[in-house]
Amino acid sequence: MESFAISLVCDACHREVSLREPITTCPYCGGLLEVQYDYAAMKRHMKQVASVPKLRSIWRYRDFLPPVADESIVTLGEGGTPLVRSQHLGKKIGVPHLYFKNDAMMPTGSFKDRGFSLAVSYARDLKVKRGFTYSSGNAGASFSAYSARSGFQALVCVEYVASETKKAMINLYGAKVAVLEFDKFEEISTMLERATKELGLYQFVNFINPIRHEAMKTYAYEIYEELGSVPDAMFHPVGTGGGLWGAYKGYRELETLGVTDRVPRMFAVQPAVTAHFREAFQKGLHEAGAYGDPKKTIAQSIAADSPLQGGKRILKAVYDSNGAALGVSEEEILEAMRDLAREGIAGEPASAASVAAAKQAARQGLIGEKDVVVCVITGSGLKQPAAVEMAAGLPKETIHADFESLKRLIERSV
Repeated sequence: MESFAISLVCDACHREVSLREPITTCPYCGGLLEVQYDYAAMKRHMKQVASVPKLRSIWRYRDFLPPVADESIVTLGEGGTPLVRSQHLGKKIGVPHLYFKNDAMMPTGSFKDRGFSLAVSYARDLKVKRGFTYSSGNAGASFSAYSARSGFQALVCVEYVASETKKAMINLYGAKVAVLEFDKFEEISTMLERATKELGLYQFVNFINPIRHEAMKTYAYEIYEELGSVPDAMFHPVGTGGGLWGAYKGYRELETLGVTDRVPRMFAVQPAVTAHFREAFQKGLHEAGAYGDPKKTIAQSIAADSPLQGGKRILKAVYDSNGAALGVSEEEILEAMRDLAREGIAGEPASAASVAAAKQAARQGLIGEKDVVVCVITGSGLKQPAAVEMAAGLPKETIHADFESLKRLIERSV
């Protein structure tokens, strides 16, 4: 196994930290850490994007990831999910080259499995025995599943607004769980920062943990391999934004290595009622503040009234790629759930937000008929059955189990 990762570097003070230190934030200033690679060496030695060509998982791209010994890898088959071309919606909105990256097909039903396979494996390699994450639901279930698989002690605080199904899934996999009550996201941020400084707690929260979003780079590699090029635009739902930032970093790496000469326009998508990134973007700001009320959206997975540490990474990805930050209404989300269902994909509301945003972007002329566009479907509709019922309703007709009743039903259906 070969990895070209060389160190962790702080966003704020730019100091380097060893990759073998079991830490999550900068020990000098508390800033966010980012994995750095020797791209010159990678370019000299790289024969193809895939390190392990026959493997269909995130571990196919081990050269692009932090080093983890074979015996430390915890995998459930995450990654390698379908890139499905639209049969209906793309033509309808004038974007015929529209694709859905369907991470609802992951082991625990969400894209979080990419990050937790890598982050738990990496922590295991560093001999970390237990860890903690805050979650809006999907991350908690994924962390609990991968921790169970590895024998890791997992503690999860899950938002009170998460669906009962998500809370139960975390319990099912065996983590220690507490429901987290709060009034503003700022309270959660303060809690997480103090937990790191005062308790030395090894955290798995996006960005506070510098490894999770590295796995999201595999979006870029998988999509590039499937299409034979990078797309023109990529739409990703964002809460803390690890998926979008990781994908952006992956595309930047492909550009640095000479595999491609461009990066897709990155579109950060939020519910309109909590669209702090949209508000910052429209004002030309590089840091987002508090905005909205997360209790007013059905898109629980991406509902937050403010970003972690100002969301500077997300806005950088948007600005540097000539993308945009968009907000979509509750009605647009529900309609997009139905649009996705016609394509054969059941996505939770947060997933459908990316499709709603692509429709909005098409109306605004931000994407068009010549563009190759990818919407990331981050989680299964089965995670929020009440939202599925809200979008689709329940069957209205009941018949008795006899031939005549069936015949009449068929006649009415023609």
